[in-house]
Amino acid sequence: MQNVDGISKHGNILAPSSANVEPRVRRAIFSRQPYLPQNKVRSSEPNLAGQGYQKLKALLTSHGLPEMVVNELVEHHTPITYPKGSMIFLQGAPTDIIYWVSSGLVDILCPEREGGQIQTTLLGPGDIFGFVEFSDFKGNPAQAFQSRARTPVQLGLITRDRVCKVLSRLDSLLLVHLLGEITAVWGSFTHYSAQFLGMNYSERLETVLRDLAMKFGVKETRGTLLIPELGHADFAEMIGSSRPMVSRLIAEMIASKRLAYDGKHYIVLNDSANLIR
Repeated sequence: MQNVDGISKHGNILAPSSANVEPRVRRAIFSRQPYLPQNKVRSSEPNLAGQGYQKLKALLTSHGLPEMVVNELVEHHTPITYPKGSMIFLQGAPTDIIYWVSSGLVDILCPEREGGQIQTTLLGPGDIFGFVEFSDFKGNPAQAFQSRARTPVQLGLITRDRVCKVLSRLDSLLLVHLLGEITAVWGSFTHYSAQFLGMNYSERLETVLRDLAMKFGVKETRGTLLIPELGHADFAEMIGSSRPMVSRLIAEMIASKRLAYDGKHYIVLNDSANLIR
C-alpha cells in the first residue's frame, strides 16, 4: 500500500514511529518566474522608527559598522507597507533592493518543482532580507527565494547602489572586518542547514519550535508562548513534511506534555526546557 510520511491513502497511521521517520530529500528548483508588480502595496508614513528600526541599528553596529554609517544606511530608506498574505517579491525578481522589517512578520519561501514551497525562515522586526541571489537563465542576478507578508508588515527599502556607495567610503581594514563577519554569518547558516537536512521530522519540529521560542517567544508561568499564530500547514512548510505528519508529531508532543495549545498560540512547556536551551 502506498503511503506518504507514514500515512496511508486511507488516513491510517503506519509504523515506524514518527520520531524515527526520515525526511525525503527535497530539492527546491529555482524557477524563471518573472517579477510581478504588487497592486496592493502602498507607501507608509515617512517615520518608521520603532522596535524594528532600533533592532536593525543594534544588529549592524554589533557587526562593527560605525553608528554614523548605520544611520546613513538606515535613515535614508523608502517606507512601504504590505497587507497580510501578499507577496513582497517572487523568485526571479530583480535584486536591486534590500528590505528590512520595521513591524510585522515575513515568510521567506523556496518554491519546489512540484508546485509546493518550503518556508526557510520567519522574519520579524529588525531582520534584513532580499540579498540572497542566484543567476537567472540570462545570467542576470535574481532573487533566489520569495517573500510573503505573514501579517500586515511595514518595511524599509534600501537600494543596493546606496549600500555600495556608503560602503565604498569605508576604510579598507573595516571592510576586511565586515567581510569576515559576513563569512561567519554564512558559515553558521550553512552549518545549521546541513544539520537540519540530516534530521528526522520529529527533530526538525523540535528545532523549529526552539528557534521560534528564542526569537518570538514570551515567557509565562507554563513555559514559552509563541507569539505568531501558526497552524499545522505552517509547520509542514517549515520542516518539509506533509500536514498529517505534523498533526501526528504535535499530538505526540502534547501527549508527552512538551507542548500545549491555548487558543491560537502554542506554548513550549517548562518541562521541555531542552527545546529552548
